[in-house]
Formats: sequence, structure tokens, C-alpha cells
Amino acid sequence: MRKIKWFTIAIVLQLVAVSGYRAEAQPVIDGTADAAYGAALSIQDTDTGFGDNSSPDPVATATGGSEIDQVFAVVANDGVRDRLYVTITGNLETNFNKLEVFIDSLSGVGQDFIDSTVVPAAVDAFCCGGFGTTDGALQRLDGLGFDVGFAADYYLTFSNGSEEINGTNFWAINAHYAELNNGPSGRNVSAGVQFAPLGIPSVLRATNASDFNEDFGTDGGDFLTWQQGFGTGATKSEGDADNSGTVDGTDLGVWTTQYGTDRSLDNDFFVPFDGGPNSATQLPLQSGLPGLSQGQLVDRNYALGAGGCTAADDDGGAGCIARELEFVLPVDSNDPTNALNHRDFNNEIDLELAFDNSNIAGVGGADPSTFTGDPENVITGLEFSIPLEELGLAATGFSGDIKITAFINGTGHDFVANQFSGDGSNTANFGGLPPDLAFEAAGDQFVTVQVPAASAVGAVPEPSSAVLIVLGALGIVTRRRS
Repeated sequence: MRKIKWFTIAIVLQLVAVSGYRAEAQPVIDGTADAAYGAALSIQDTDTGFGDNSSPDPVATATGGSEIDQVFAVVANDGVRDRLYVTITGNLETNFNKLEVFIDSLSGVGQDFIDSTVVPAAVDAFCCGGFGTTDGALQRLDGLGFDVGFAADYYLTFSNGSEEINGTNFWAINAHYAELNNGPSGRNVSAGVQFAPLGIPSVLRATNASDFNEDFGTDGGDFLTWQQGFGTGATKSEGDADNSGTVDGTDLGVWTTQYGTDRSLDNDFFVPFDGGPNSATQLPLQSGLPGLSQGQLVDRNYALGAGGCTAADDDGGAGCIARELEFVLPVDSNDPTNALNHRDFNNEIDLELAFDNSNIAGVGGADPSTFTGDPENVITGLEFSIPLEELGLAATGFSGDIKITAFINGTGHDFVANQFSGDGSNTANFGGLPPDLAFEAAGDQFVTVQVPAASAVGAVPEPSSAVLIVLGALGIVTRRRS
């Protein structure tokens, strides 16, 4: 299996009507396509060229691991307004691979190819030069062409990996958004991050090495365990804190250092790794980040509010109830090079997100072979929800089509994989030159959600690219150029 380094998952979502409908109930934002979605809108037919994940951890991947298996999408009301819910099942390698999503929600406008000079710059800027850059994800995707019948109005991109603040690493998944029809001045939103998998409003915390009885703290009970295992024990549960295979005085030293500590919000960070403890179990002793609900993002507004951070400047995140909250704060005017690594996340679009990277099934990694696995059985992956208002539509009562194209791309948004939504690509990785999907991949690499005025109305199939091309030759339809 060929190893491709530092890839990104890019998603261009054009919702092709397969079984779209208006949901009676909201999907739960937890990284799993639940029953509220109905049937999948597309199923992968091509093995991934980005490596096949072999780790069941909900964050960490192993042996590579970025793929799109199925795409689910539906519109549902959250009690106030309508939202688009999307789950892209599969995996996103924990190395800042990108999952990029293009959405066609508006009639008569949109970009049928990406011209980097007429779209916002510096989207996901820290992928592409960092603070102050005029480069960005969309500049790296210059020349990307969409299928006939798809014109992108909005863009979302997601990636995950080990971030850093104050010299300490922690895991996060981040989300960015851009408007595509208002020129370079179109909205460019760094929406926010999550610090725990499955949409859990929490952070990840390391288990104390001397918590021998695993009660989430180091105390007298652990001393008794060490004492009983001294000279004879060989495992952590018997008093071995340094994983040496022997319970000795060194382990007592570790216990002494950690005595009285627990897995609190201000304890040591935990960075998921293949073969390590399951990430979903590495949560703090407390209930998590107060004031956040399932699927909500952490941004500067949360950090400076319920997150307890006392300033948005160079105070090192003073007051933050969890140290990684400093990561989302605005860049300080007294720190022109952003040495503090603040990212200024602001979830002004009310995006919700959850990530479950535990899939070890789905397509294989025998690029460019057609699939030999079971992508139709994969229901975990990246799930997001966004208000229809942020897609240029009415807050309630919308009926019509929303189209989505999704694909995997490299870490720098500059190496396109062979994993797409819709009909798939049936090719090897596209590589450094973004493809024109209308000509370089068979079928439609998008899906369509048809949203009826009433619930549970069946979707009507959309014409294929081939049909539209024939109609175009007859002068009935034309491709839009922005």
C-alpha cells in the first residue's frame, strides 16, 4: 500500500436526490448517521489512495487512514430554524488531512470552478502560511472544476491533529467556512474547534501514571497498591508507574510527585495515539466544559465567557478553566507575529460538529482498485449541522434542492485524493493539480438533497452529468461561469 503523507480530505457536496427528505426529528450530533437521516445519498465505489485506517480509536488513526464511505444529509428543524445535517462516514487521518465541503444551495449563481482571485483568501490560513498570509485553502484549490449542474455557493473545510499552546500539545478538530459569491471580500469564518471526540463538550486528559487503581486520582489507595506489589509486581495495576515491568522505588517517586492530583480540567493534556488508551475514555473527572452542549464548538466567545479566560491578550490564558482554551482567543495586538499561537475562532455561523474516527471497515487501501470492502456498512465519521440561513436560504419553510460535493485532499489543500461523494472517482489520487470533475471523473461527484415543503416526501432523481451534457449540446442548458 502506497503511503501518502500529510493529506487533506476535501469535500464538495452537491446533494443528489437519492432518498433526501425533511426529517421529522433532529439527528443527534455525535459522529454517527442515525435513523433520522434515512438512506445514504451515496456509497463509495473506489478504494482509498490515502491509506486504510486500522485503529478503532475515535480520534487516532493508524497505517494512514482517510476515506469517504457514505454520505448522509437531511434538513430538520431544531425548534427555532431549519438546519442542514450532514454525515460523511469513513475516516480523516489525524495529521491535518482536510475534509472539504462545497455546497450549492442557490439558484442562478455560484462558482462552477474555483478561480482563486474571486474568492476569499486566507481560509484556514494556518494550513497555508499562518498568521497574516494571503494564501489559503481556496487559493490552493485554484482550477478545481465541478460537475455539470453544480455551482458552489459555500465552502466548509475540516481537519484534525495535534495542536500546541504554551509549548504543550493537545488534540483538536477545527472548522472553517467561506462565502463564494461575494468576491474576495466574502465572509471567511474560522468557526471553532472541539477538544474531544463524538461531539462531547469536553477536553481530553491524561490518566496519572500512578493512578494504579484507576479511580481518576492519585491517593493513598494507590500507595497501598504499590506497597503490595513492591518487588513482585510487573504491571500498572500492581504499582508499575514507569512501565518498566518492575515495581520498585522509582514508581514510588512517581506516586509522590503525583499525589493529590486527578484528571481535572487543569491537569495534563492527552494526545491520542495508536495503541494508546481509547480517546473517549480520557475525559476529565468533571462533567466537561460548562455551558457547552453536545456538538457545540469552542470559540473565543465561549473562552471569554463560561470558559473563564480573563483577557484576549498576552496573559497566557489567565483564568481559562482549561489551558487549551487560550488557543481560540484573538491574536493580541502586542504579539504581531502571533507567537502565542492564538487562532481567533468565532462561530458566528452557529456550526455544530462531531467526529468519530473509529471506522476500520469500509473501502480498502488498494488504490486505484474498485472497492473490495463494505462501505455500505460504515455509519461513523464527521458530522456537522449548519442553519439554512448561513447557506443563503430562508430560516424556515425552504423547499428545493441543496447540492453537496465532498472529497479528500492533502494537508495543504494541494493534493487531491480519489475519495469523493456521489458516484466516486474510479481513479487513482488526482494529486497536485485539482481536477475538472465534469471531464476527469465519470458520473456526478455530488449528492442532492431535495427538501419538500411537507415531511417524508420522496426525493426525485436528478439528471446525470451525461444527460445534462447532451442537453447542453442541444442548447437547452449551459454551464454557468462566474
